[in-house]
Amino acid sequence: MYLIIVGLGGIGKNLVNIATRDKNDVVVIDENEKRCKEIAEQYDVLTIVGDATQKSTLEEANAQRADALIATTSDDADNLMMALTAKELGTKNTVAIVNQEEHVEMFKKADVVMLENPDMTVARHLYISAKRPRIKDFITIGRGKADIFEVVVSENSRAVGKELSELNMKGGTVVAIERNDELILPSGDIPLQAGDHVTVFAKAKEADKINALFSP
Repeated sequence: MYLIIVGLGGIGKNLVNIATRDKNDVVVIDENEKRCKEIAEQYDVLTIVGDATQKSTLEEANAQRADALIATTSDDADNLMMALTAKELGTKNTVAIVNQEEHVEMFKKADVVMLENPDMTVARHLYISAKRPRIKDFITIGRGKADIFEVVVSENSRAVGKELSELNMKGGTVVAIERNDELILPSGDIPLQAGDHVTVFAKAKEADKINALFSP
């Protein structure tokens, strides 16, 4: 994949790491010459010192043949302008960070794939990790209306030995069970065991109650 990454803040740097490990052709654009020099010393990427809201900068990055552009700056207006200009030049897919919730609709109308408010996402992840310590991983979808999370069944949980159909899981469902490195697509008659890694899809307002079923 030919990928253009704009912005070398924390997210941008991590993106470069991930994209280069996956053997993509990566072009990085940032207005800070020092950042560009540092990233070029660490990774096999082409760096451009410039303003990616300018069409000429994106043309220099060869946006017309890019598979994707990811805009990661802290300025929503800049991110949207970059995405729109890249689309105009022929970039197949455009992705951007949206820092302010009130700007979400603009990105939707422009058909730009987006990650909303990454700072809030991190804060929520930290909070949930503290609130539900048995949860190993989770994502929020539907703008906060639903959660998908993985929880480990405790030895003292009331769920141990029970079939899924016996659990009161109103507002949620088990979509997968990992047991002894084996992935199980569950049916209602599968009894749970201590140590099972259970993946749950649940309405956000029911997630705490469902999580409690698998906890001590």
